[in-house]
Amino acid sequence: MPIITTAALTALITTLANKGLESAFENVGEKVSDGAVNWFKSLLYKDGKPKKALKELQENPTEEDKQAIVKAIVENSIDDNPDYVNYLKEIISVLPKNTIQKYKNINTGNIDSKGGDIHIGDKYD
Repeated sequence: MPIITTAALTALITTLANKGLESAFENVGEKVSDGAVNWFKSLLYKDGKPKKALKELQENPTEEDKQAIVKAIVENSIDDNPDYVNYLKEIISVLPKNTIQKYKNINTGNIDSKGGDIHIGDKYD
């Protein structure tokens, strides 16, 4: 699957694992088409509940084997119908970029020290 990078697909899978499908696309500024959401849901949900692959990924989102299974499901679907790659591109395009997870001591805002000292993170003795 050369058009969609493995990194982009991994970002999508990680987002799904951490947030779930319904909330993965909230507050992204752009709306994902119903066709894209329905296609993706059909891959990972049955009767409104997560299939085994997604459930296991949500339980262990950093486990590479679980990510690989979901990735294979997505890739197999695209192999069966190459038109689905457009849905995948659409979904990936609205994901937040450069998300940082499970790290501490990261400042993402502006710091105005008013001329004083600033220490971010743990205490420095």
